[in-house]
Amino acid sequence: MKKIFITILKIAVLIFLFSWIVIVFTDYFRVKQNKDPMFCLKEETHEYSDGSNYICHGLGYKMIRYNRLCLAATEFGPFIIKERQCE
Repeated sequence: MKKIFITILKIAVLIFLFSWIVIVFTDYFRVKQNKDPMFCLKEETHEYSDGSNYICHGLGYKMIRYNRLCLAATEFGPFIIKERQCE
């Protein structure tokens, strides 16, 4: 009985990891093609006098799209990346 439980637990963990990898790579490749991510848990837009920043929080990752005079770029990385500030 214990062996069956461990086997089921291993399969569940593998399915979860595979699903998470598919979600991360799907959003990553969409961002690379200048599209919005599909799996945003939380979206934010920060307005500034020279433009705005769009932030999408996903499952363990974050995408920031800068649309400002001082910076026009897109970043995709772990959830701990910080928003860049113009000087």
